[in-house]
Amino acid sequence: MAATLARIKEHRRLSSLAAKDPRRHLPTVIKPEDEQTAEFVSSPSDKALVRSVARSVVNVCSVARDGEVIDSFTGIVVGWNNEEKKTRAKQKRARILTSFDVLREFDPSRPRIKSLQIRLPNRTILRGQVLFVNEHYNIALLETTTSSKAADLSCLPLQLPSFGSNPNYNQEVFALARGKESNLMARRGRILWFDEPDCWGRNPLMFLSCQIPGRCGHGGPVVDHDGNVVGMAFDTSCSHPAATLAASTILTCIEMWTKFGRIARPAHGLRLRTVEMMEVSLQEMMSLDHDIESGYIVDQVAFGSAAERLGIRYRDVIVSFDGLRRHTLPRLEDFLLSLGLRFLMQTTTDSTSTIDLKLQVYDPLGRSTRSIVLPVEFSDDACI
Repeated sequence: MAATLARIKEHRRLSSLAAKDPRRHLPTVIKPEDEQTAEFVSSPSDKALVRSVARSVVNVCSVARDGEVIDSFTGIVVGWNNEEKKTRAKQKRARILTSFDVLREFDPSRPRIKSLQIRLPNRTILRGQVLFVNEHYNIALLETTTSSKAADLSCLPLQLPSFGSNPNYNQEVFALARGKESNLMARRGRILWFDEPDCWGRNPLMFLSCQIPGRCGHGGPVVDHDGNVVGMAFDTSCSHPAATLAASTILTCIEMWTKFGRIARPAHGLRLRTVEMMEVSLQEMMSLDHDIESGYIVDQVAFGSAAERLGIRYRDVIVSFDGLRRHTLPRLEDFLLSLGLRFLMQTTTDSTSTIDLKLQVYDPLGRSTRSIVLPVEFSDDACI
């Protein structure tokens, strides 16, 4: 019996020593954390493309007081903040874009969020502080905080990616993520021919044919075949597994906050989809019965909104939205944000200020078209 116990003890000792052997942790020996990545990124050219963006991809964790990781998402490096200090000539801080969900506390039974950690590709961990959030677009801009251990990011493996404008429908893209162990993950898919609002009624999202790489892929970059970041990926928890917010929309929001400390978004109170995305037989009916070839179908009107008071109803078709007729919903959103940016550049008044949008609204039941001037308020929408 004593001999058996001695053998067991010796076996445990040897196993413990083997586990600490650094040779067991070499990339030539270990298995990848996410085996599905190999299925979606297999060719040398695809691997080179993904790696060209990889140093722009970080992990963002919300952390409880006891150090427990509450949630893990992905972030994108979108800029730098070079700050002069008395003690150092220059300190470089990275600005990280991620999902606003990293700050949400969905479950009251879970620990409260105490801090944010930003985990870099080389497993360096930095603290993150919130610069601003926007709940409508589900984005948060963070900045790395300096410490005595890693005060300067110039020697750390981060780089600013190149940005595209908007992804195109049916375009093949990669959705990238970084796990909480700093492991890189990727999925490949296409932008679907689909433009309905998501579960929360947001119009500007485009939907992906693939899932994002696990829960932590929420907030990661969507990359085209030129290596440009064209959007940020979200887990929608809806009929389509994932969606992306266009890079052009994100960059406009960041520009607004950087220059004016707020985001001015025209809140028109309408959930829309386009005639262009209708099923083809229904498109034919719209053309033959109503002479409608393009426009925006009203799926919902916000209760108590100016649009409701002016008589815009569910199933109406906006055939001209301030002169726009054939824009996709993401491009319509960019147009509305451009109005907000112009407003911020031209005035110092508060967020109750309005702008008038000229609409041509077709009623398919009454078969009539009328002109409506819709006053729209500029909303900050939960900016910090």
